[in-house]
This record gives sequence, C-alpha cells and structure tokens, in this order.
Amino acid sequence: MMLLVPANPLRPRRPDDHFAAEADAARVAEIDVAVVDHDALTLGDPQRAVMAVPAGGVAVYRGWMLRSDQYAAFADALAARGVTLRTTRDQYRRAHELLGWYHQLAPVTPTST
Repeated sequence: MMLLVPANPLRPRRPDDHFAAEADAARVAEIDVAVVDHDALTLGDPQRAVMAVPAGGVAVYRGWMLRSDQYAAFADALAARGVTLRTTRDQYRRAHELLGWYHQLAPVTPTST
C-alpha cells in the first residue's frame, strides 16, 4: 500500500504542509509515501502530476479535492505506471458528486434540486 499526498508547491519533493503529519504517520507505520503535483492534476497534465510516484502497487490518495474527471485522469495516469487507486473512479464520483449519494441520504439531508 502506498499513500499519495499533494507535493509542497515550494518544495516539490516534500508533502504539502497540510498533509505532512499524515505522511509522517504513514512512514512510521511502514507505509510508502509518494507526492503528486496537485497543480498539474488540476491543469490537465496528470502524467506530469504522477512523475514522482513509484511504479506498481495499490495506492490511496489523501489530498485536495479533485473534480471527478480530474480524478479519472489521475487514475489513468497512475494505471499507466502500474499503480491502482484503492478508490475507483466510480466510487470517487458517487461519493463526491451530489447525484451519487443524495438518494441514499435524502431523509437526513436538506432538500436539493
């Protein structure tokens, strides 16, 4: 298992300060940690975003929100490196977008149209 976190924009080989403690905790637990370039992901260059991710294995992304299409492109770029995200693109979309989860939580959620 590998933890993927956003890179620090000023020190791209290090985790973003907001995720540094989680990256440290993962390393203590002997979980591999790699950084991804969140800016590249959101600007449409997922291959550049994952250049620092080692090839092969299963990974969990713990980072800033992405649009569903960005997450899908991220998953494809990782798959090209032999890395599988634990949360699939469909799971991410269902959890991230209102239409994916609203019907199940409608009884406890304000009415939405």
